[in-house]
Amino acid sequence: MANGSCLCGEVRFHISGDLSAMTHCHCSMCRKLHGSLFATMMLAEELTYSKGEDYIGTHIASSELTRTFCKQCGSSLPEKSTNAGYYIPAGLLDDDPGVRPESHIFTESKADCYTITDNLTQHIHYGDGNTNRDIKQPEPSVKQNAITGGCQCGAVSFEFSGKPKMMMNCHCTRCRKAKSAAHATNAFVPADQLIWNSGKAKIQEYALPDAERFGHAFCSDCGSSVPRASADGAMYNIPVGSLNQAPGIEAKGHIYIGSKAPWFEVSEDKPQWDEMPTA
Repeated sequence: MANGSCLCGEVRFHISGDLSAMTHCHCSMCRKLHGSLFATMMLAEELTYSKGEDYIGTHIASSELTRTFCKQCGSSLPEKSTNAGYYIPAGLLDDDPGVRPESHIFTESKADCYTITDNLTQHIHYGDGNTNRDIKQPEPSVKQNAITGGCQCGAVSFEFSGKPKMMMNCHCTRCRKAKSAAHATNAFVPADQLIWNSGKAKIQEYALPDAERFGHAFCSDCGSSVPRASADGAMYNIPVGSLNQAPGIEAKGHIYIGSKAPWFEVSEDKPQWDEMPTA
């Protein structure tokens, strides 16, 4: 048994029964919707909403798949399985579910800037050999002289020139809730280097109450995480999962490890800080 909620807390749920099949999914659809380098999902037998069902927005990702998100804060929410049970984005969990990741799926779609360093089994597609379940996605728009990105439904698109000033993996509870994932991977780009190509009017922003700076920007049509400007407008925080190509730099390390999800282990050899970097 475990409880979960979105970033703003307006949507809350309780999951019960057997929990199973926790996997890291690297498909381009999950990366776009969550704004993270991969999504972590698990299957739950039963789910009961205790609050906020009227806050749930839907996005028809394909003829076979409808994804849900909080209309106020943009967190990706549980989805009903086509067979039985619910797929739960593990980043939403408030408790330790007692299960751990079993494998990586859709590794053929892995982000170019991410290297799998753990010992979990890696699968092409779902790993069951049945490619009929695969959802074909259009090839993203890429450029030679700029880095492009956008949301999953295609309404919002952007590009930036040059390399980000920095990229970091953040494990704080806020980032995990906003991305509904193990952690956020954020790239920071000067505002004068970013251009909105389409859909800027579709972007909805949620500022976390009582937070000095934290907020989440997302596409109001599909819930995908998109770039958000800093308070002074000088810099954009870009969710790396929204990019169509590698950002040109590597993540410096992992921050807020003290808030790390209990079900996720950092296996790569990069600096880790309990909170912010000390040097």
